[in-house]
Amino acid sequence: MGDGWERRQQRTRRAVIEATGALIGEAGLDGLRMRELAERAGVAVATLYNRFGDRDGVIVAFVADGLDELEGELDSRPDAGPIDTTRALFDLLDETVGAAQGVWRPIFASLRSGSDTRDMGEVGDRVVGYVQSDLGKAAAEGLLVEGVDVAALARHVFVTRMGRLEKWAHGVIEWDPYRSSADLALELALAAVLVEPGRTEALRRSGVLG
Repeated sequence: MGDGWERRQQRTRRAVIEATGALIGEAGLDGLRMRELAERAGVAVATLYNRFGDRDGVIVAFVADGLDELEGELDSRPDAGPIDTTRALFDLLDETVGAAQGVWRPIFASLRSGSDTRDMGEVGDRVVGYVQSDLGKAAAEGLLVEGVDVAALARHVFVTRMGRLEKWAHGVIEWDPYRSSADLALELALAAVLVEPGRTEALRRSGVLG
């Protein structure tokens, strides 16, 4: 198929993603109905089902699009190096969510935290893979203690972050306490596996060490 078809597909996807964010921001997930979404995006209802499967598929696409933007932003920046790249990823995640809390809060409230990434599917796996790659570079450069299971560490870091986001989404904690507790958890997890001077830096970033 030609470039024109590809461009139309991209425009349709962008229209649906933007309409999804608008509807969720206005009325939460209850406001995200396929017929209303199709009308807002200017597409046929059948197109939505063909492209995304169902409403859950639309939500996954919306979250995946947000992750695409995060990765694009990170890739456009100078290389921060191992460990700082993981920090930058979660900082950007928080900036994205914090700038549109009315949209992201109901999305994260619909997820169930656990010991794996099942509720975020391929999106969760992508985040874990990104962190795992960065931690692998850190291990290769001798920044981590020997024997660290970077795959298990990456998954732990992700699941811990998502658990705190879930608490914020359900109103258990407010945004600022979420940020401070999430950053504390990340830095303590890093301090447990970093060699000096990275370990001391992580403890200072956490606020545990003055």
